[in-house]
Amino acid sequence: MPASVIAGRAGWLRLYPISLGLGGLGGAWRTAGALGAPAWPAVSLSVLSLGAWITITAMYVLKGRGRPHAFMTDLRHPEQGFALGYIPLIPLLLLARATRMPAIRILDLGLTAVWAVSTAALVAHWITTPRDRHAIHPGFSLPVIGGPFIASISLQANGWHALAQGLFTVGVYFGVTFGSLIVGRLMTEQRLSDARFPTLAVLMVPPATASTAWFGLNENRITTFSIGLAGVLAMMALIQLFILPDYFRRPFTISWWSFSFPLASVANTVGHWAIAAPVSASRLLTWSTLVIATAIIGSLAVLTVRMVWRTSR
Repeated sequence: MPASVIAGRAGWLRLYPISLGLGGLGGAWRTAGALGAPAWPAVSLSVLSLGAWITITAMYVLKGRGRPHAFMTDLRHPEQGFALGYIPLIPLLLLARATRMPAIRILDLGLTAVWAVSTAALVAHWITTPRDRHAIHPGFSLPVIGGPFIASISLQANGWHALAQGLFTVGVYFGVTFGSLIVGRLMTEQRLSDARFPTLAVLMVPPATASTAWFGLNENRITTFSIGLAGVLAMMALIQLFILPDYFRRPFTISWWSFSFPLASVANTVGHWAIAAPVSASRLLTWSTLVIATAIIGSLAVLTVRMVWRTSR
């Protein structure tokens, strides 16, 4: 399928990680509220995330002239189709922090259904339509592997415990199947392009979101499984440290926002550990991780504004 089928819409799809990263960082600050963090950063970041999501979604719909056919065409695109999963996923992330009310609970359930249907259509297309393995990158995993865990977190927060358990299991299954495929592609095929290279940070998302979801399902108790997830997350974060020189050798593009949600998810998970194991070391690690994530995402915002300013002159 030629890339021209999403001309005019692809640019907006690439902006969804901005909204997701801001929302994820808001969640990390909200978790840190139990450790004495002020409430205003979480509220401000959630408002910014929602505003960005509304703007991006409205422009995407306008570029497609509101036609369902345009959505289905984009969903089947070999390189950008996965980005459609962000549309219901970001509101689900934000609803995990909303006040539990009947209307919110129903909205949460409806958005989960939208995510499930769109993801099922996406996966059905993937397994029935062969594609170039070079088009696959870690960004594919965020809506499909991180998505079930995010939906599980949101459903659990709104009182849908059984559904949250089911989606957690879906996330584990997708993590094993699609995660193996993505890692295999990275190890055996050509290197990622400069534009896609930052998506390597997304490899931290599955263990981070799974950890947060598991804490929610188990009332923030430490279990054997949560310790195992922490070990996987620590190893994935350590791997990222060895990739840092490769990141810095590449120019800044909008795809660098791929860093935002993984960093925010890690900070959120560490915050839950500090709540579950309230010792000085865990609190110090929480604040350190949260400050680093906030500083990096703030730097991404500054670099984005500078890039827009230079290109618009």
